[in-house]
Amino acid sequence: MNSAENVFLTVNSIAFFCWIFLFVFYEKTWIYKALFSFVMVGLALTYAFFITQALTGESQGGFDTLGNLKLLFEDDLAVLAGWIHYLVFDLFVGMWICRDSTRQNIGRWWILPCLIFTFMMGPVGLLLYFIIRASKSGKYLQDPFSAG
Repeated sequence: MNSAENVFLTVNSIAFFCWIFLFVFYEKTWIYKALFSFVMVGLALTYAFFITQALTGESQGGFDTLGNLKLLFEDDLAVLAGWIHYLVFDLFVGMWICRDSTRQNIGRWWILPCLIFTFMMGPVGLLLYFIIRASKSGKYLQDPFSAG
């Protein structure tokens, strides 16, 4: 097993446990501080390291066309960096969903499917939360930072 594979397994395990902790402790403010200050920063630094390795290494391609993106993601380090990118942003969205659901008085069991879908398919989970939030508030047009 190579080092990129070990990093992949490690960041996946970290993300998985963070999602569990987020669901269990979402009403506690310390969870957001811990995830934001330690996990998100650590994963972001890991991402920065691997995307730098991919972009300055021997990999071909880039971000300017779909074809170049496909070339870039033929490199294991670029794929790993892309995966970490997803993990960080999806976890951030999950944190927002949890904080917002507390402000909106949306119960734990309503957000569980949103968190699962956000973990597995990012935007689908966020969309599901938007639908639940709109149905609970009775408002289609919403402010993502409002308290009600």
